Amino acid sequence: MEVVINPEPRAIIDSHIPMPVRARVCQAIVDAYKWSEILLNNTSIFKSVRGKKRLLPEIKNVAVEFFVVQAIKNGEIPLEYRIKFNSNFSHPFLELYNSEVLIHFNQVKTKNQCGRKAFCRDRLIKPIQSYIEVDNDLETHISYDTQKYFQMNHGYQTTIPSFVNLGIPNDQGVLEASVQLLEEYRVIEGYYPESQIETIDEFTFEEFQRYAEGEEANDSRQTS
Repeated sequence: MEVVINPEPRAIIDSHIPMPVRARVCQAIVDAYKWSEILLNNTSIFKSVRGKKRLLPEIKNVAVEFFVVQAIKNGEIPLEYRIKFNSNFSHPFLELYNSEVLIHFNQVKTKNQCGRKAFCRDRLIKPIQSYIEVDNDLETHISYDTQKYFQMNHGYQTTIPSFVNLGIPNDQGVLEASVQLLEEYRVIEGYYPESQIETIDEFTFEEFQRYAEGEEANDSRQTS
């Protein structure tokens, strides 16, 4: 016999990814959006409307990953990171993880939307729950899934993100429960997070280019 207990989803988010970590990731995403806009406006190949329309979403995706990784390297986000690949190895993506959580990042159109369907994400979606297992001798014990899967979703085609949501995805393509990080930041600090980035530092750009070209995969803890 198996009895399923569904804990309140917001409590799971709070217990596994505490507010200071959420706030730091939120700031990294805000900085990434601002940095992407500066890069696009100051690089000739990106200045055309066509160039911006085609390249802005992907540059933002890579910039978000880059700024989050820098925060981890600086000891500001207490998680590990690794570069993984989709099933046909055509697209690298960032995972944050520890023994309890696994987080993917997605740029989406609406705040409650999950990342688009892909095997690398879909295989991880399941009800986040604890199980009470009953042994044959009727002695009970409680066990938990080893890792909880979350999505950090942000969007969209704006200079600053319109939303940054950390949530629990379900198989219907929406977040079953989420924390709106921009609003949470405003409630706690009294204002929305703002980026202090004003220029493209050459060293930072070189590091970003290295990350965008995939060299970072060699430095991550796991690449496949």
